[in-house]
Amino acid sequence: MSWILGGIYCGVIWLVFAKLKLMRLSLPMAIILASVGPLLIVALLFCAQYFHPFTSSAIVLEEVIPITPQLSRSGRVTKVAVKPNVPIKAGDVLFKVDRIPYENALARLEASLQEAKQSKEVADASVDLAQSKLDQANSDLEFATANRDRQKELMDQKAGSEQDLDAAVNQFNVAQAARATAKLQLVQALLSVDVAATQIKQIAAQRDDAQYDLDQTTVIAPGNGFVTNLQLRPGMLVGGGVTGSVMSFVLDSSEWSRGVVVATFDQKNYLRIQTGQYAEVALNGYPGDIFTGRVLNTIDVSGAGQMATSGTLPTEVATGAASPFAVRIKLDRGDELRIPGGSRAIAAVYTEDVQIAGIPIMFLIRAKSWLRYLM
Repeated sequence: MSWILGGIYCGVIWLVFAKLKLMRLSLPMAIILASVGPLLIVALLFCAQYFHPFTSSAIVLEEVIPITPQLSRSGRVTKVAVKPNVPIKAGDVLFKVDRIPYENALARLEASLQEAKQSKEVADASVDLAQSKLDQANSDLEFATANRDRQKELMDQKAGSEQDLDAAVNQFNVAQAARATAKLQLVQALLSVDVAATQIKQIAAQRDDAQYDLDQTTVIAPGNGFVTNLQLRPGMLVGGGVTGSVMSFVLDSSEWSRGVVVATFDQKNYLRIQTGQYAEVALNGYPGDIFTGRVLNTIDVSGAGQMATSGTLPTEVATGAASPFAVRIKLDRGDELRIPGGSRAIAAVYTEDVQIAGIPIMFLIRAKSWLRYLM
């Protein structure tokens, strides 16, 4: 750019003083032209590169969802229902996994759950039985207590026999022991009910997990879009830690991402970029065309600003080159354009400062766009 501006400046001098001879070139004039002109060019270029950020690192990003079967154990693919790069709708089947092992697991747990419920019913019945035994034991103890007290009174009155008193005391002791046993049996019965209820909850949770596994044997599209680079085939094992994601699903561009270009700018003038500023983008797929837009938002963080969780203290933090920051630019005609994900571009943002200095940047981005016909 400096060579172009210098050439234009020299051409103007030649045209004015040599070709058209509009002015006489004197020594003072030559000194002024040789000093002031280059200084103005340097100042213009400085303002252009600082106040109007330009970058060759711009790209179009797409939302890609890795499809990973959520199966607790591996299963075998029985059907792949989609074709690569063919548009599909949300909810369409992507592929299916053999259901039989998961149906069997669910059936076993359903049977176990039914058995656990029956066990709880038995435990509830044992509680009722233990409670009735305790009631009977309490009644027997009351009778034995009354009989013992009556025999004691008779002995005090010299109207009873020692043998009858011993029998009454023995009956009281037996009734007391029977009540203690009945209480213990009731406690055990209540505990068995709690155990049965816990087993029901555990088996029900396992049953729900098995049902979830069974539901996951049919994998559906998470939205409108298409599958690309489809390598999944019937017979392959998926899920259960055997594989990670098995296909890549590309979502149709949403309002959030349609016609949006992500450009990265150096830190020196990144902070001059504000939401809503005018921007120009030259897409590699459209040589010679300049697309206008506005700054959608700035992303005030980069990977260098994050530290991984670790139990070891870092030895180096600020190393390597300064990382750029990303800016999202919304194209005015983005809804009309066909912009594949991964398309590269160059971009420029024009701030409100020293607006005349934006002219060299406008020339530069247009020149680079036209050169795309050759490069």
